[in-house]
Amino acid sequence: MVTTSFLGAWRALNTNMPRDVVIAATALGIGAIAMLAPLVAFALLAVLAAYALMRAERVRLDVVALSGPVFAALIVGAWIGLAGGIGVLFAWRLYADARWSIREASRRGRESSKWAHLHAWGAPAFGLVLVAYTSPHMVAGLPLDLPHLPIWAPITVGVFAGAAVLDWASRRAAEWRLGDVASAPALHLAAHHTMFIAAFGLGLDPSAGIVAMAAWRLIHALRQPSFTAVP
Repeated sequence: MVTTSFLGAWRALNTNMPRDVVIAATALGIGAIAMLAPLVAFALLAVLAAYALMRAERVRLDVVALSGPVFAALIVGAWIGLAGGIGVLFAWRLYADARWSIREASRRGRESSKWAHLHAWGAPAFGLVLVAYTSPHMVAGLPLDLPHLPIWAPITVGVFAGAAVLDWASRRAAEWRLGDVASAPALHLAAHHTMFIAAFGLGLDPSAGIVAMAAWRLIHALRQPSFTAVP
């Protein structure tokens, strides 16, 4: 009954607001719950994953894509320790989420240049550098460590990322004033930047950030004919 009520409320809200806004807000809400009640957040993720699997026409597991990061994590873990191996998986997961999101925006939009979505790497890069600067962490009870960076690293990356996002936003605003903006990719990329900055740059611990990003992709998977949104 709780699951049915949750999904019903989400659908009702989704009919009155842009979908990407609803999805991002829902995912960040689940991430915030993870900070207070991790078991509840994990239960919500399990519900979303189960529902996505039930709706999927096919399930694809890309073993080749998974073998690379797993092998790298094993090598680093053997030399540096478990925390370093978890750090490799964290960096790969953030990269995979960013690549999927940019591909989703490209699928919706009309920008064909390979540089068109370069700004979209700014927020994930800032999140990764900030987590590295504040390492070590605990993620779901496991240690996570990345190469430690000086304070100027997140500041520098943050300045470049902020300038790139501001340039993108001003271009979309100009298109909007001219009535020529492609709203679907613009809203998705706005949610993209919000998700990465909120999950890994504005105070959420990495565990809650990972939960929020997982929820974000799982909710997107509910809208697709196959369970390929999450590799």
